[in-house]
Amino acid sequence: MSTQKIKDLAQRLDDANVAYRTDAPIMSDAAFDKLEDGLRALDPNHPMLAMIGAPAPTTSGFANVAHSIAMGSLKKCHFDPKTKTLVDRTTGIQWWPNRITTTSLKNDGISLDMVYVNRNLAQAITRGDGIEGEDILRNVLLMEGAVKVLPPSAPANAYVRAEIICRKSKFKAHFPGGSNPRNTAGGTARRQSDNAKCRYLTVMAYQWLPDGVPLASKWEEFKALEKMGFVTTPHYRTETLEKAVALYHEYVGGKRDACDVEIDGLVLDVDDRDQREALGVTNMRPGGSRALKFPHAQKPTILRGIRWQVGKSGRLTPVADFDVVNLAGAQVRKASLHNIGYMEEIAGRAGQQVLCIGDEILVSRRGDVIPYVEEVLTPTDDPKAEVLRVPEVCPMCGTAVVRNGAYLVCPNGDTCPAQISGAMKRWLAKIGVKFFGDALIDLLCETGTVERIADLYWLDPDKVAAMEFSNCRKVGGVAAKAFRNLHAATTLPLHVFVGSLGIPLIGRSMAKTIADAGYGSLKAMSEASIADVATIPGVGPTKAAAFVDGFWDLLDRGIITSLRAHITIAEKATGAFSDKSVCMTGFRDAQMVTAIENQGGTVKSSVSKGLDILVIKDPLSTSGKAAKARKYGTELVGIDEMWDRLGGRP
Repeated sequence: MSTQKIKDLAQRLDDANVAYRTDAPIMSDAAFDKLEDGLRALDPNHPMLAMIGAPAPTTSGFANVAHSIAMGSLKKCHFDPKTKTLVDRTTGIQWWPNRITTTSLKNDGISLDMVYVNRNLAQAITRGDGIEGEDILRNVLLMEGAVKVLPPSAPANAYVRAEIICRKSKFKAHFPGGSNPRNTAGGTARRQSDNAKCRYLTVMAYQWLPDGVPLASKWEEFKALEKMGFVTTPHYRTETLEKAVALYHEYVGGKRDACDVEIDGLVLDVDDRDQREALGVTNMRPGGSRALKFPHAQKPTILRGIRWQVGKSGRLTPVADFDVVNLAGAQVRKASLHNIGYMEEIAGRAGQQVLCIGDEILVSRRGDVIPYVEEVLTPTDDPKAEVLRVPEVCPMCGTAVVRNGAYLVCPNGDTCPAQISGAMKRWLAKIGVKFFGDALIDLLCETGTVERIADLYWLDPDKVAAMEFSNCRKVGGVAAKAFRNLHAATTLPLHVFVGSLGIPLIGRSMAKTIADAGYGSLKAMSEASIADVATIPGVGPTKAAAFVDGFWDLLDRGIITSLRAHITIAEKATGAFSDKSVCMTGFRDAQMVTAIENQGGTVKSSVSKGLDILVIKDPLSTSGKAAKARKYGTELVGIDEMWDRLGGRP
């Protein structure tokens, strides 16, 4: 068993999973399945194969909430045209339970757990990792199909599982320039501010769990949801395998394109609850249900070149250029090859000569949106074909690259323009400075005007305004706005300063956790050991090592010292909320967060033992989070009262 191969496959799966769940997919479903199969062949019990979704972020502004009933996923099957059967992708065994099934469309959206308490919609939790997700209730209440109050005939407490989608017609009318309906649904549903466009999203229900228990029939679940006013995904009775396969072909043959909703397959559920549950559950995936995915649009074409792009972390990403092909109505001429490991995998060879101009490749569009090179069909047989050699040096700075697992990496973080540019963009975004667009930062780095973040603070705005982009357009008046914003943000709390430096795994929230644990100054942080930091609750050995190593790397490179010439680290705030912890639920107010922190308080993302105050719209609420807070003895405070305690709204 190749330990390194297993590690590389698991890392690539994890990267792809997180990217997909955060609405920025980096590979096709088919490619993900292929990687998963490869990992399963080497290590069938690897924890990655049991994962559902991705952990909910801790810094999104929405509260993380545990699902009362785990929110699992589906096993996949595919249609085998040779045997005309459904085949379980994991086992390769024909799958059909010889039971009547209810077949519904598989919406390509964002999974949601809607919690009703006393018939009122109390929480709307994203899937997350199936155990815990984000409560985005305030946004869901704006969406079409979000039933706010169940009818009197419904049980008092219930759960509805649903999918947040953006209809194609709404996407076209209200989201010009958006990448695709799924990403639009994911991004809009989780907006912290300016969430008015949530009204153009739709909640489509697919599971009804009164008192947490499914009805005796899946078909009757759909009918019950419709009677209560929910928008449901289209569904069918399929008594035989032949009917299910015929329905599949109807949608693949054109019905799918006519839908106003993006769908990527069918969901087959054994209709009878007892028969379905008798088939068991493995890794939070029910044995009595399957996702029958549609094939991706794909065509062969000829590879014409590879361009290597350098990211802000120093990783080199290969991008394939090929003869244009029409896929799902779009003219596609380029696609990411992700990394050297993937190139070697699809080509079946390693070393410097991986691909050649003239190789015939198969290109698809993931979800009919993301261009993707699936495989090399036929290597060119032209002996004079140009070999597309793997770079030995960084194309941006000329530094010798190193191989790190599946990736090529430029180790020159000090002077590589791509990495300097990435570090600056991250810093400005984290400290809240506006008007520095990506193009302006790239211009400053590529011309050598700046070589590290601190150089920004020395620049003359008038000279920057006179600089020209590649299209001969001057930077102009935006320079004055950008630098006014920059110089207005020169006093920063310690956790904001450290959490904005780009230390791996250490954002502002984790930096605050470390600072509050006794490392409340740069000096104290520089003296921290991995062993000591690892004992801080919520940190652990991995993040501790990342923090200590990353902090010292920035010190050694002079990054921290150079920034300290321009940035004042604010003293630890003291005031009415010193040493008090506060959590918000049902809303998120950035100004309130700042006010609490300015008076010495700490803002938490979830309710836990020891929390001092839960700020809630209705202090008399009976929601799950309110009940949990009362159980721990946490004080519940209304929004207006909280502002009164803080001295009034700003």
